[in-house]
Amino acid sequence: MKLTKKAYKPPSNRPSPSLHTLLAAEARDLLTTWEVLKDKALIERHLATMDKRYTPGAEKLVRQYMHAVKKYERSAS
Repeated sequence: MKLTKKAYKPPSNRPSPSLHTLLAAEARDLLTTWEVLKDKALIERHLATMDKRYTPGAEKLVRQYMHAVKKYERSAS
């Protein structure tokens, strides 16, 4: 069995475009959890790990996405 080498990709300081998609998905997940459980401490614990898990500033972006999802996608009109 021949092992193939992966192409070297230099690290980049820019967030990848898929990062925003991932953070939006996290926001939808946390918003759904909030709507079902109403457990603020749980949501805060998960949000506190976002900067470490993804990138600095991720927690703020997830909060913004949560507000946008609540306002535009889940508004009862």
